[in-house]
Amino acid sequence: MSKNNALHLLLGFALSTLLAFNFFYDPPACAIAVNKLNVFYIGVDNPISVVVRGLPKQQIMIHADGDLKKNPGDNDDYTVRVTQPGIAYITVSGGGIKPMKFQYRVKTIPDPVPRLGSKHRGGTMGNGEFKAQNGIAAVMENFDFDAVCDVVSYEVTYLSKNQDPVTVFNNSSRFNGQAADLINKAKPGDVYFFDEIKVRCPGDASARNLGSLVFKIK
Repeated sequence: MSKNNALHLLLGFALSTLLAFNFFYDPPACAIAVNKLNVFYIGVDNPISVVVRGLPKQQIMIHADGDLKKNPGDNDDYTVRVTQPGIAYITVSGGGIKPMKFQYRVKTIPDPVPRLGSKHRGGTMGNGEFKAQNGIAAVMENFDFDAVCDVVSYEVTYLSKNQDPVTVFNNSSRFNGQAADLINKAKPGDVYFFDEIKVRCPGDASARNLGSLVFKIK
């Protein structure tokens, strides 16, 4: 083989190798997965995964509106805590790349459902079963977070045949004092009203009013 042919082959191989590397080069890119519902909720840990391609982990910088914490372990998982409803941003940068900004909605936790004894939503109930209930609970339904809403207070009105209604105030989830006394009077034909049921959920500045429950004793 002549020197010219050998040189041509060598140059061709070098050029093809260079083009191959250029062709398969992937520029840095980022993807963020909000692991639950694609919404950030106030007052709870919102799990996310941040995957950055093309940069060493030690060069990656992540900024979030709110409190961002890295989960334990060698993974891409974080949690975000937010405080204000509206829009939040996560910005990923590092290694000389242009910052990449991702936008998310921020909401308050949805209203829980008030229930007597964490189960009953109103209607007719035997007096024995009614007396066995301990109080009013706020139950989260179809909400994929570990969030607990506390019952702050409510009014209990006892309506018995041929008697004036009696209303008392209860300042905890459990029946106590006068409220417990009214519950223990339950007999067939009586009606109980639980009104102004106030609860406070994580992130709430003030208590929410969940409305009323009504039970007729049989």
